Amino acid sequence: MRALPCLALLTLLACGGAGHAAESASESPKPASGGLQGRLQGTWEIVRYQSKEPIPSEAMPLMGAMFEDLRLSVNAEQVVVDGKASPFRAVDESGDSFRLKTDGMFDNAQCRFTSADEVEIDDEGPTWPGTSTLRRAKK
Repeated sequence: MRALPCLALLTLLACGGAGHAAESASESPKPASGGLQGRLQGTWEIVRYQSKEPIPSEAMPLMGAMFEDLRLSVNAEQVVVDGKASPFRAVDESGDSFRLKTDGMFDNAQCRFTSADEVEIDDEGPTWPGTSTLRRAKK
């Protein structure tokens, strides 16, 4: 049976799991000062995930619980999940769209801000391909 998508997401983000591109985040170009990287600053929660592959029905209760608990905090050029930091940068900016560079999940994912407080991430990587929506967490 396949591992659960959200559990893999949490594990890969928190542990800096293997990315799906040869270029590492530390070798990618630096984002422009401010720009979309600046808009990413703060705490985010995953509010939607649409897998490009079937999700086992027994995974649904765990996924719901993880959606309520998982928070990603972007601070400067890193994301912190459960106290563990990984590089997290917006590159190739064009309007509200950009590509993410990180050491784990979402590496090379195409992203776009759909509002000031919401970003859509289209990850075509081999680990958990799908579309995630992150929303700025309310304090």
